[in-house]
Amino acid sequence: MAKKKDRRSSSGGAAASRAEIHEAAYYARRCGLTRDEALRMMREASASPALKTADAEKRKR
Repeated sequence: MAKKKDRRSSSGGAAASRAEIHEAAYYARRCGLTRDEALRMMREASASPALKTADAEKRKR
């Protein structure tokens, strides 16, 4: 029989660095969110394709 794989954290991604946790905690306090909500929002914003295309256009010029 095959062994079951270990489950990852519920965040669905890699573990957060200390800097990410610190920044998420700051925005959570400032905006009235939980730390997990702030961290999820930060990761979604950094993965946004709109930001990546704008950076790519600046580099082409």
